[in-house]
Amino acid sequence: MAASVETTHAPIFARPSLENSLWYGSALISVLATAEMTGGQYALLHWRMQKGFTPPAPHRHGPEDFYIIRGQVRFWVADKEVVATDGDFVRTLPGVWHTLQVESDEVEMLLIFAPAGMEEFFQGLARPAEAMELPAGRVGPPDPERLRALAPTYGLEFSPPGTTPQEMNKLPQ
Repeated sequence: MAASVETTHAPIFARPSLENSLWYGSALISVLATAEMTGGQYALLHWRMQKGFTPPAPHRHGPEDFYIIRGQVRFWVADKEVVATDGDFVRTLPGVWHTLQVESDEVEMLLIFAPAGMEEFFQGLARPAEAMELPAGRVGPPDPERLRALAPTYGLEFSPPGTTPQEMNKLPQ
């Protein structure tokens, strides 16, 4: 049996550019595919981050897939710790506490959400990029209080402020 092929929609073609890029704290995010573009199936974001970038606290939500293009990132997922480098893939499962920290001078990675929707969280907190370079300023995401306030809208839960990756096993499952 031949597989059906969708022929009524134009292909998605995207690359990082000023038109699709955001400054999210000290990160540069290029939104390559959104829920609208993929029928809600997935979202694809291209990230560039500098050394020390980390979310404000361990968090959990739906699945999150990371593909490291270049650089080194330390991930904590549930009770596991892994260092990912060029070409590595890391998947966090729905509802599992996780966090990360950029260890190399700069990291370039792809972040996939399936189903889509979390890209809107980042779009709601970021500002349009003014250049295709990392923004100056605080290393990490934008205003943590604003971030925590918006999180429940997207099914995202952050651990209490000050929770370390080593304390994730004490968080409610």
